[in-house]
Amino acid sequence: MPRFADHAGAPWSGIGNDLPSDIAVSGEEFDDVVSLAARLLDAPIVVLGIGHGDDSRVIAQHGLGPATAADNALLRATGTELPRLLVADAGADARFRDDPIIAGEPGIRFFAALAITGADGHCIGTLAIADTVARTGLPGDGEQVLERLSRLAARLLERRQLQRRNRIAAQIMQADFSAVVVIDGSNSVVFVNRAAEALFGGRARGMRGMPIEALFAAHLQPDPAAAEAWLRGESGPNAELGPFNLQVQGRGQELRTLEAARCAWPLTQGQGVALVLRDITQRLAQQEHLRRIAMVDALTGLPNRNALVEVLDTYLQSGMHSLGLVLLGLDNFKAVNDTLGHANGDAALQAVAERLRTVLPEDTAVARFGGDEFAIVYPEVDADALEQRVANLVASDRPPFEVNGHSIHLDASIGLAVFTHGDDGAAIAANDLVARADLALYKAKANGGRQYCRFELGMRREINARRMLDLELRRAHVQGEFELHYQPQIDLASGTTVGAEALLRWRHPQRGLLLPVDFIEALGASPVAADVGRWILRQACHDAARWPKVDGREVAISINLFPVQVTNGRLQDEVEQALADSGLHPSRLELEITENIALRPGDLASRSLGTLRERGVRLAFDDFGTGYASLSMLQRFRIDRVKIDRSFVRDMLANHGDAAIVRSIMLISHNLELEVIAEGVENVDQAELLHTLGCQGAQGFLYAPALAASAFDAWLASEPRAIPVSSQECQHG
Repeated sequence: MPRFADHAGAPWSGIGNDLPSDIAVSGEEFDDVVSLAARLLDAPIVVLGIGHGDDSRVIAQHGLGPATAADNALLRATGTELPRLLVADAGADARFRDDPIIAGEPGIRFFAALAITGADGHCIGTLAIADTVARTGLPGDGEQVLERLSRLAARLLERRQLQRRNRIAAQIMQADFSAVVVIDGSNSVVFVNRAAEALFGGRARGMRGMPIEALFAAHLQPDPAAAEAWLRGESGPNAELGPFNLQVQGRGQELRTLEAARCAWPLTQGQGVALVLRDITQRLAQQEHLRRIAMVDALTGLPNRNALVEVLDTYLQSGMHSLGLVLLGLDNFKAVNDTLGHANGDAALQAVAERLRTVLPEDTAVARFGGDEFAIVYPEVDADALEQRVANLVASDRPPFEVNGHSIHLDASIGLAVFTHGDDGAAIAANDLVARADLALYKAKANGGRQYCRFELGMRREINARRMLDLELRRAHVQGEFELHYQPQIDLASGTTVGAEALLRWRHPQRGLLLPVDFIEALGASPVAADVGRWILRQACHDAARWPKVDGREVAISINLFPVQVTNGRLQDEVEQALADSGLHPSRLELEITENIALRPGDLASRSLGTLRERGVRLAFDDFGTGYASLSMLQRFRIDRVKIDRSFVRDMLANHGDAAIVRSIMLISHNLELEVIAEGVENVDQAELLHTLGCQGAQGFLYAPALAASAFDAWLASEPRAIPVSSQECQHG
């Protein structure tokens, strides 16, 4: 029985490959191998290659033209499962005769191929000979010759691989972008690169022989014991895979934070470890800066909702015996805005915040929950004691607020909820406690205001009402009551329409056209959210595919995603189907992601969104800056654009806090090379300031509200052009 097996399947099956496909392997020695094979085996055609299946490529050949050699099927002839192959007459064999290199040029009939095996036993390439005439087999001791040549090729390939690895290692060691410190088995420094010298402020010669702990002083580490264990490789069997943050004192005596990674490093004698160090001090500072911005209400300086929910979570998880939450809502605040204007309304809110700081005891935490609502946390208090404390907050004899020469009387309604361990049974989440207090506040306002109301179980009827809303949302989806409106997105520099955001509307049979504020939160939590989201994708892509060009440019479509669409594992397939059905090019589709997605655990979202982005779909971060997950989002997801929330745009001309947030968002976005679009732009001054700061796009009532599909078609047909915002016109700071 011949050692070369007769191929029983397709002639060009895959070959295994553990050698990097981009390794530089061309050279005279490989040309010598194929020339020697041609002479010793009397073969007019010889091919030597590396790779696997369709990734295989020729590194040396004899007797083939360049065009044929570039895509040579001989390389795909063998593999781990079929290390040898011999075909006597491929032209006479129905399995092979239709292959291009058999039916066409060069008209191969006989071929024999042998897999090249590396020292570890893995297949790393193929050596094949061929003839344009049929043969019965290899001449004389041809099989042994082919095996020897295969072993020679294996040694040459592995030598080139080792040379390449050494070059890469040398480049890493001398690189300036990362500091590298190599230690030996006794944890003494044996090598540092230039970046490490600059980081630690020493010379390489003076650092050699130092114990590694000397470079990372224990008193600088947040957890000295953990840092020492990590440096010594004692933090577990997979320590080299786990990055660890270490702190050092910089050349200017400032504290620097380094992200450190371990990897094995061969030494002349024994095995060492390379520590690759990256300075992340600035990145952490930006993250903390953004977090501080996101956790503080810009108007009042109080903690915001995110911050207070975090405090609630901390208290609830600490096992505290009881915890009280008060939500305070101003009863007549809308009248203040309507009669005295928003500026005085803002000043009134600031006055309320200051009074709360003054009158509340030190053991409480107070925050602005948004709008005219404030929240107060009372630790270790029972329900009766809490009622006594809050009664004074709604008393009618409170002095008025003096605001810009106006005397303003503000009444308040209060909803309070108390969680007590033991009485409430199982643990409660912060959002559940907020929901209880919110229901109580709603009841207090419904009863006429200027009073407090304690949460009672009977208020669960509110939840039943929300359940009824969920049933209505299911019906709306089935009966097609949802529709999409489109708000134009404008290029600030040219004034042209470059995109549109798809916005959901509900045409309720009794209540008329409803805006998202009336139902979107409930819809996002509803079981039909995934189905509605899939419909939005299909419908928006279908509508956008037929939009005409504006000034020769395709108009893009931006779509908001429900969190469930990203977490259920079906997003990629649904987007691909929507693109295929509509014919919309992926580059015209932008998916908007919110903080709710960033905060969810796991990396399914990042994988599916990353795959879509590689496909050409753009990603945007919606409501940027409104929550503390913003920077975390940019770290986990590769984003193309961020959207500045309308709440910052609205008052940025008059409010220094909002203006500072917008500038910070622009700075971070520019540093990360991200595009920026602002929503809620309502006047030219806002547009000019945004353009001055480097914002590329805008949407808002200055240009157009969200338009029904037919109205948006008419908008595009009219080729609207806003007045361009030029740098010469923009002199705002």
